[in-house]
Amino acid sequence: MHEEMLKDNVRTAAYRDSIIKNKHLFKGKVVLDIGCGTGILSLFALRDGEAKHVYAVDNADIHHFASKILKVAGYEKKVTVIKGKIEEIMREGKIPKHGIDVIISEWMGYFLLYESVLDSIVAVRDHYLNPKNPKATVWPNRVQLFAAAIDDRDHYQRKVRHWEDVFGFDMSCMMSATQKEA
Repeated sequence: MHEEMLKDNVRTAAYRDSIIKNKHLFKGKVVLDIGCGTGILSLFALRDGEAKHVYAVDNADIHHFASKILKVAGYEKKVTVIKGKIEEIMREGKIPKHGIDVIISEWMGYFLLYESVLDSIVAVRDHYLNPKNPKATVWPNRVQLFAAAIDDRDHYQRKVRHWEDVFGFDMSCMMSATQKEA
């Protein structure tokens, strides 16, 4: 999964470029990277944004690799990698309350909201963002969704007609249910 995300050059470069273009929000600031994975957003915040310190959080064992990657890149003293769910980390006080200037995360799920962690990000924002910094922000902090209805008759036919012969069995009774979904 992480390999595919990193290979998505448009997505990954968009994060990097937005940090470069908004360096003033990162330079000398404390950053919280939620769901850090391999640590790519932490690396961008440190290298391109010149962040003072990054807390990189992930609930998966990949956090071990993030630690190694950040160390090899020379940022071992500027990053704290923490394994765990962000809600548990908040309760345990592993990150200073109201000590974060930028929260960075890929919080959007498929189609922006499917499997989204937006609820967690809002809770984290309220708990960690530095109220003394008027430019403290969640990154990204806005999105646009463009959608268009389409009519794909070939796809529709494949989904519905499939039931006429499934390995030699007539399952056409499924066609009416499929028509509702297709």
